[in-house]
Amino acid sequence: MNRILRIELRRSDALLAGAVTAALGVAGLYVLAFTGQTALWDQQWNLLAVFQRIMLVILWPLALAAGAWQAGRDRRHRIEELLGTTPAPRWRRTGPFAVVTAACLAAGFLLVLLGGAPKVAATAGYPGTGWPAVTLVGVLALVAAGWLGLGVGRLLPFAYTPAVLGVGGLAGLLAAIELTRPSEATDPGAALLLPFFTSTISEFEMVASAVSAGQAWWFGGLAAGGLVLFLVRNPLVRLLAVVPPALGLALAAPMLTVPLEEAFPVDPAAVAEVCTTDDGPRVCVTAAHSRELPALVAPAREALRMMATLPDAPTSVHEAAPGRDRPQPASEAWVDTDNLGATDDPAELTARILAGAGTPLCVRADDDAYLDVLRARSVAAAWLHGTHPVPGQSLFGDEQAVREQMWQTFTALPADEQLRRVAAVRAAGLTCGDQAAALGIGADR
Repeated sequence: MNRILRIELRRSDALLAGAVTAALGVAGLYVLAFTGQTALWDQQWNLLAVFQRIMLVILWPLALAAGAWQAGRDRRHRIEELLGTTPAPRWRRTGPFAVVTAACLAAGFLLVLLGGAPKVAATAGYPGTGWPAVTLVGVLALVAAGWLGLGVGRLLPFAYTPAVLGVGGLAGLLAAIELTRPSEATDPGAALLLPFFTSTISEFEMVASAVSAGQAWWFGGLAAGGLVLFLVRNPLVRLLAVVPPALGLALAAPMLTVPLEEAFPVDPAAVAEVCTTDDGPRVCVTAAHSRELPALVAPAREALRMMATLPDAPTSVHEAAPGRDRPQPASEAWVDTDNLGATDDPAELTARILAGAGTPLCVRADDDAYLDVLRARSVAAAWLHGTHPVPGQSLFGDEQAVREQMWQTFTALPADEQLRRVAAVRAAGLTCGDQAAALGIGADR
């Protein structure tokens, strides 16, 4: 059998298809280096696996076209009729061909993972949960495309079939993105039936095991249907090719028709805290950002020292991961996840922790109060730090003038009133209240 497979490998274009898959996939990863966006995949194995799946929007139609092209090999070499006269069953002659196609496509996809591995290994502190299943489902989806292409290419033995399948497959997937766009932010619709994910996930999320299992049933059914089309000669028996996809869809549907928060839930292990263990004030980050802990310790403890003048001053610093549902205790200062790794300057990181007197930003950028809250948080940070503007803050034009005026107005207040208002900003931040109103200084205050 090994000898037969080696012969098929030399005779077919499967090796080329696998090489193109690997080359395009690795290029897709590292082209983001030109725009500084490799953080979309290099922070965690989970992110790499999901980003690989996103690239299937290109790789899947190519595998479909490659399968159809290889299905016409015997016809192009004008030996189809000759091989048809041999006594060996059709499946025995064509089975190794399908195996080689699947193996090369799978190897190409896994090489993409290998291509991104060095960067992830050097960057990631926490690997993520469920990424092997996400990758293996991607392999299965690509094999399904190759075998489906083999089947359609055998069924429609025309010179233009590979091109039509490739272009049509790409157009179909792009159209499917629009058609399956969820009408509500909590419902992914039928998007989970696609071979790729329509967006990446955060480092705190994972792909649910039920979603990977459902997709495995679906793409396994597609692969089996394509294989039946390719291996079977009898037209009536070929009709059975619809059975595996239908069965796969029936098994997958209950697993894939779930709300968004169930399809991509928060990974408990990723949001678990990793904390300092020395005698100094406690500093904690999530496991997903455990590599950032050493750089955070000194700036965080400096921020705690500066906030010590506040009533009920915080005694520890914790990363405020998105979606954290517990209220912020008065004994804790929280630092937004986006601030970790955002600067190499310890003084600037300290100033970022001091924003809002150690509370995270609760308002969204499209909120009417967004700018007022940012200004109030900035004044509180400057008062605690003792300098205005704080390190790392660069403002220009009208905004610089507004904040300078706010600072002058605030510092003109009696010292005990300044302390009271900064403490009020912190108290409002602990409950996601109106920090701008708590400061009481601004254009409309």
